[in-house]
Amino acid sequence: MRSSCQKNGNYVSDSERLGSVANRVGGTMSFLSTLKSALVGAAAAAFLSTAAVAADEPTVGVVVPTLDAQFWNSYVAFMKKGADELGVKLVVLNADNKPDQMVKSLEDLVAQKVDGIVFTPYWATAARGLTLAKEADIPVILTDSYPDFSPQTERFPNYIAFIGPSDEDAGYQMAKALFAAIKPGPDGKKVIGVVNGTAGTSVAIDRRKGLEDALKEAPDVRVAGEVDGNFVRDTSQTAFESLFQGNPDITGVWAANGGAATGVMAALKNHGKAPGKDVMVVGMDLNPENVDAVKSGDLLFDIGGHWLQGGFALVALFDQIKGIPVPAGGDNVKLKLLPLTKDRVAQFEKDFPGGVPTYDFRQHSRFYNKDAKPAVFEMQYSN
Repeated sequence: MRSSCQKNGNYVSDSERLGSVANRVGGTMSFLSTLKSALVGAAAAAFLSTAAVAADEPTVGVVVPTLDAQFWNSYVAFMKKGADELGVKLVVLNADNKPDQMVKSLEDLVAQKVDGIVFTPYWATAARGLTLAKEADIPVILTDSYPDFSPQTERFPNYIAFIGPSDEDAGYQMAKALFAAIKPGPDGKKVIGVVNGTAGTSVAIDRRKGLEDALKEAPDVRVAGEVDGNFVRDTSQTAFESLFQGNPDITGVWAANGGAATGVMAALKNHGKAPGKDVMVVGMDLNPENVDAVKSGDLLFDIGGHWLQGGFALVALFDQIKGIPVPAGGDNVKLKLLPLTKDRVAQFEKDFPGGVPTYDFRQHSRFYNKDAKPAVFEMQYSN
């Protein structure tokens, strides 16, 4: 007996009905298969696109001496801004004021196979760090402190540039401002105290050279004593308190950086002295709290802005990674720093809102802007 069903008044056999169903199912399955292929293709394309972007985004490792100092936090913040604009993954490590940790951090970056490294070679770590990077074929830019050998040599071809401050000139300007502001004592001498930076670093050595240059021109200035503040506030405060206690005739203090100046001012207040009145203080870095101190009159003179060196280094290193090398003539950059006195605070705040200049990282990158000049670093007042 044949099974059948009626359609529009006609009888259709089971085999015909099943065939029709199969055709519809087959069509649906074909459509689903096509849709699936399209979705898989789109997902794959999206994945490949993401992978391409990730592959095109270089990773740059950064090691700073300490994040306990305001200066290095500003340095890192500016680099992060640059990384966002350039399309760079930034890995920041803190040496925590420990030589061993500086080396370990560099070893970690090499193990991660970063595309480039920016580090500050305190504690004579330049050769060790550059050797580690050279063995892994990683380009390096040193900032702030430099070793006793130049960039782009046969020994370290991967050491592509140094970017840092003109420390000797800055130390000299600080001293000249201090000497002009303090009055001589009964013996005709202007008595000062000195709070130096981290011993052995080119930064501390060069700034002290600047002070020495100024002292040679000022026979009426006598140095009561010198201490090492290690470029940080608390150490500087403790060290200067001891110095001042033994030399209460000090009327001026040359402090090697912003942290040292802040520590000195705190120590003076603890001794019942008014910074900027009883004792003049000069410092360096243009940290926000020191800018405020200049504005209030507590700090006589500050000079700096060189925490921008990290961002400048990032641009140069990014271009190097992208196949646009740092030219030999632009591989050793000493930044001319910004002096700040109370009468220039308004101009500083106008040109450097929040302490940061208007700076377009892509416009300064030769990879993004073929007309950009290599090693162009702008640190100046608008008028």
